[in-house]
Amino acid sequence: MNVVERRRLRLRLRDLAALSAFTAVGLSGSVPVWVSVLFVLAFAISMFDRRPLARQRAWAVVALLAVAVVLFGLAFKGALDLVVAAVSFAALVTAHRLVSEPSAATDQQALLASLLLIAGAAALSGEIWFAACLLAFGVFSCLHLGLSVVEGPVDRNEDLPMGPVFRQVSLGVGLALAGGVAFFVLFPRLSWNLASRRATPGLLGQSATGMSDRVRLGGGGDLKTRARIVLRARLQPDPKQDELDRYWVGRRFDVFDGREWHGSGVPVAASDFVHLTANDRRDTEQEIEVLPAYGARTLVALEHPVMFTRARATSASGTTATQLVHVPGEEVRFAAEAISYTYVAYSRPGTWMRDDEGERTRALALPTIDPRVAALAKTIVGTETDPLRRAHLVERWLKTSLSYSLELEGEVADPLTEFLFVRKSGHCEHFATALAVLLRTLDVPARITVGFFGGKRVDDRYLIRAGDAHAWVEAWVDDRGWVTLDATPESGRGSQPVALLAMLADLGDRIEEAWRSRVVDYSFIDQVQFVRNLVRPPERAEREGTSTTRAPVSVPWRGLASAGVGLVAYLVVRRFQRRERLHPAATFLARLEGQLAQLQVPRREGEPLEELTRRLTGERHPLAPPLEQATRRYLEARFGARPLPEAEQRRLLEALRAPAQLVR
Repeated sequence: MNVVERRRLRLRLRDLAALSAFTAVGLSGSVPVWVSVLFVLAFAISMFDRRPLARQRAWAVVALLAVAVVLFGLAFKGALDLVVAAVSFAALVTAHRLVSEPSAATDQQALLASLLLIAGAAALSGEIWFAACLLAFGVFSCLHLGLSVVEGPVDRNEDLPMGPVFRQVSLGVGLALAGGVAFFVLFPRLSWNLASRRATPGLLGQSATGMSDRVRLGGGGDLKTRARIVLRARLQPDPKQDELDRYWVGRRFDVFDGREWHGSGVPVAASDFVHLTANDRRDTEQEIEVLPAYGARTLVALEHPVMFTRARATSASGTTATQLVHVPGEEVRFAAEAISYTYVAYSRPGTWMRDDEGERTRALALPTIDPRVAALAKTIVGTETDPLRRAHLVERWLKTSLSYSLELEGEVADPLTEFLFVRKSGHCEHFATALAVLLRTLDVPARITVGFFGGKRVDDRYLIRAGDAHAWVEAWVDDRGWVTLDATPESGRGSQPVALLAMLADLGDRIEEAWRSRVVDYSFIDQVQFVRNLVRPPERAEREGTSTTRAPVSVPWRGLASAGVGLVAYLVVRRFQRRERLHPAATFLARLEGQLAQLQVPRREGEPLEELTRRLTGERHPLAPPLEQATRRYLEARFGARPLPEAEQRRLLEALRAPAQLVR
């Protein structure tokens, strides 16, 4: 390959590295459109070997300075996020370098600005596509730099065989990537989530979930075919079901005008938490992450929710705590408008929901309807007088006599009558509306509830898709409260994606969850767990009857990781003199476990200290708080190089004795 071809290849690699870095930023959807247009235009011009700014250096620098003043001025005023302003300016600098006169300095400046783009993309979003862009940037930039180094001593007129060069450079790139992965896994670090923000759903756009302020009958049910994930939830205790068959409550509607449902609740003052029942017992804890694709402010929880708390909202400027607004009888919503949210919800099956006489009265109101509807309801229940059995009779009739279908295009004058007597097929909103109206004609209070049904388990979380959106009914029964009823056939409750789309979505979910759990959420605690699994693998959860937060490392990877750790240890031994001594933290661990044995703390056979602490915390044992603090300090001293003085050891051990007196 001659010098001209080598130069063109080197510039192509530089441009592709810059494009990869900008793509990582652009997919976040945070960069202004005009910045994206200018960068794409500069990239296209550079690929055609045109350098229009080669002789306009002074004017180009002045223009860049002016743009910098505008961008950072907007950031100073709060009209633009500082990170977005920084990556926008870095993108413009990169674009300027691409269409300037090529030189070693220009190439280095372009790659340096591209590296700033990668850093900004890491802060704006940590999604799986960022990993692909990061990998592409690393490969293209390393190949460019490697080719530049190899080409240096070569005579301009000499042909250079590129096969051996690329093999050597590729080997170096592979070793560099392996070293970067090892550094990421083993070097003490905090979770990426502390700096990362989910600024927008990106260029892929948002996905409607049916969580609007009303339910309008008519049209098809294309929402059920959407496979995009809108919620992630971690449950305690974990039911460990591959497919969760439970309802996720979102909004309730009690006013029907013949065509659409809407709520009648009046919001109360915002607060940090919301209690929905007088009974504060909490059976199921849910740590829920609302993704940008959700597109609503309604909190969702497993039925029956009793409390919402610890809500945080993520916007373009970062993540902050947010308050909650309760709309009695309708919903709980976030007080702040944001792109994504996290919160904790507690649910207790069988708990009565708060209500008043006004709610039950509104749940009986009916507009003018076709008289055949009331006649049908009486025919279904016959001589039955018990309200709950009446409700189940109507529910069963709808489920067995009518069919489920998503192909219902077009508007009709009376969608309920059309569904019951003409088409006799529909989706969940038709079934729920029919059930609620038929019950109201029988003087049984009923209202529509919308949310989600199901959830697919991936790793240790349950994923809720847009297609899992569902509508069902709650009917009031004396001495039972609001009872859940669902007339939709079981086959129509979950999502209905195309088979190929479902398979690809499932594969994507697993890849994304692996990325999130092993990279985005990977923190110092995970490093401790990783090392502990290498030196002291936990026994099988099935044998112990317990579960861990992270899925255990598989045997092949554990073997490879062990071999890598062994190799590193061998090199360290060769470099430094080997000194056999007991780690100071090990002494504290022995004293701590002796103290627990002396206090007769119930402990399972072979149960590690970390698992014991987690179990006692879940059981709300009096010893849990001081034991959790002692365990954390041991881990920090053992693996985080944070000294644990003798005085602090005595204080931590003494703190265990005070709660022990209460236990006795």
